[in-house]
Amino acid sequence: PGVARFVEMMRETLFAAHDRIIAARVRQTEQANRKRQPAPFKENDLVYLSTKNLRLPKHTARKLVPKYIGPFRIAK
Repeated sequence: PGVARFVEMMRETLFAAHDRIIAARVRQTEQANRKRQPAPFKENDLVYLSTKNLRLPKHTARKLVPKYIGPFRIAK
């Protein structure tokens, strides 16, 4: 009886924690989206592209690559 009760308490605690995590995620998403604005770019604008997430050719040192490349024209 003691082990079964302990397992049931742990299961209830786990479900309660899961529910609270989901609720917190929903609140955080709403808060983040509250002040979010659409990108200020329009078609035919010239923009620079960050190289932060670009794949570079092998044997290329990231610290020697420019931080931004471009300008590129926005097509759509």
